[in-house]
Amino acid sequence: MALGGSGPRRYAEALLSIATEERAVPAYRESLDRLAAALAPDVVHVLEDPRVPFERRRAALEAAAKDEPRAVRGVLELLLERHRIGLLPAIARAFADLVDQREGIVKAKITTPVAVGDRERAELLRRLEQSSGKKIRATFAVDPALIGGAKVQVGDRLIDGSLRTQLDEMARQLAS
Repeated sequence: MALGGSGPRRYAEALLSIATEERAVPAYRESLDRLAAALAPDVVHVLEDPRVPFERRRAALEAAAKDEPRAVRGVLELLLERHRIGLLPAIARAFADLVDQREGIVKAKITTPVAVGDRERAELLRRLEQSSGKKIRATFAVDPALIGGAKVQVGDRLIDGSLRTQLDEMARQLAS
């Protein structure tokens, strides 16, 4: 069974519609993130194990989600009944993506050759937001092979200002 694609997005869209109606989008996002983090592969395996009586699995899930929004609990039960509880992390990601998209937030991945401190991260984000005119939610990665500079992936656009790429380009030019 595929754990990506349009199924998780449809669940996420339905939950976003309900969360918007209830004016509780942040609460739903936190709930889905919390539940997705709790559903490690071994937990999913037990929740989908036909040797464990269904009512025990349902009771365990209900107890774990007792304080979550009613619609989220409903989706959990539906996923459990349909043997698709493993979709929850993908639903949480799709929900977060939809919320970010609606709020005009763009995802970025910034790769540097060394770890950068909080001050440098904030400055990089400020400059990216200023140049793009959009709110950026960034993740940071380290790749020592870059030598210097940085690679910035914003959506499907890659800006490669790494020293490694510049050196490779110079070598190509010298070779030709």
